[in-house]
Amino acid sequence: MRWIYTSIFALIAAIGAFGYWYVFEREVEPVVLTVAAGTSDSDTFHLMREVSEVLVRHSDTVRLKVVTSPNSSESTAKISSRLVDLATIEANTPAYTDINLVTELFEDYFLLVARDGWGRSDVRESFETVTDLPTSPVAIPPSGTSENRSFWAVIDHYKIAPETLGTLAVGNERARELFLSGKVNAIFLQSSLRDPFLLSFIGEAGLRGIKLKFLPIDQADAMKLKRPYLDPVTIVKGAFDGRLPLPAENVVVPSLKRVLVAGAHVDEDAVYELVRVIFENRLDLLIRMPLSSRITNPRVSEVTSLGLHNGAARYFDRDQPSFLQENAEPMALIVTIFAMLISALLALRRNMKSRAKNTGDKYNDKLLDIAQRARSTSDVTVLNEMKAELVALLERVVHALDTDQITEEGFQSFAFLWNSTKETVNEQIELQS
Repeated sequence: MRWIYTSIFALIAAIGAFGYWYVFEREVEPVVLTVAAGTSDSDTFHLMREVSEVLVRHSDTVRLKVVTSPNSSESTAKISSRLVDLATIEANTPAYTDINLVTELFEDYFLLVARDGWGRSDVRESFETVTDLPTSPVAIPPSGTSENRSFWAVIDHYKIAPETLGTLAVGNERARELFLSGKVNAIFLQSSLRDPFLLSFIGEAGLRGIKLKFLPIDQADAMKLKRPYLDPVTIVKGAFDGRLPLPAENVVVPSLKRVLVAGAHVDEDAVYELVRVIFENRLDLLIRMPLSSRITNPRVSEVTSLGLHNGAARYFDRDQPSFLQENAEPMALIVTIFAMLISALLALRRNMKSRAKNTGDKYNDKLLDIAQRARSTSDVTVLNEMKAELVALLERVVHALDTDQITEEGFQSFAFLWNSTKETVNEQIELQS
């Protein structure tokens, strides 16, 4: 037995040591999440690269692998196929039911940038509003892209006949070449205000002495009625250049949110850690990329109908009171009432037991009285009457037990004393006979 006890103790100690090592000492490889972040020259790609760097500095459990993706639709398809874990997409992208929201990133602005006076002495016209577009060729994003659809959404709202437009659907670099060479006099972009391509385009136009004008899409509020995912925003005067300034005045345009989404299959703890690092290390991110200041809790604006990923929800709800905390007062009232009821029931039970004990004591007192009278009489007739009295008293006590007027313990005490009294009476009868 000593050997068995020793073996059991050693086994328990070994299990405890292994558990301690597994929980506290074991080196765990970080979870690597793959994110489809748009094209390599996009804001979202650069932002996710910076988030990846911040994760290396501030997390031991999660890493981010940033890959390119041509558009939002392909990114969501990759999530559903489990080729990637996360993606940066536009808020109006049709998504599968197994895709959840993680966080809101920033706004893409609808930008119509034109030559101010076209920059040519032989042409007198100039762009002032969206309705002036039919007067000159316009470079727009490639067909099939969400940016291209955004341009045509603007044209549809202003009821401009598509056949009157001289649009050239080309990529950003080609659009810049056409604009700077004077082959087009306006360009449509969908980007943030700090987009590297946009800033370099403005800078190069300035070096070439080309004055730019940001055209207002001033019916952005009306466009939101038909397309709820759009939000009217204002590009403030001097946002790009305070000397000229550029723009020369506040300009209202529509904007479209970009969001970070994840597959429902992605580990909840990993998403929680990703969101935690993003929101708790904002200064580190801001130093690397000022655009990260736009990252917000998606519940604030409710920009999409997508459900929130459990890991993200756990982080955003971390300061929310629990059910017990929210309902502390009514719960306390219920507990108090319940305690009072229990206390009342216990008091009632004690009272009933006390009554039953008193009843049992009364019957015992009658037995003692009969025993005392039996010892003090020599009349056989009286003694026989006492026997009859004992039988009658026993019947009454049995009935009292059935109706809970006395307790089981009280009845046992009575039975013992009843037998003793009966023997006393019988002894007296035999002695007188």
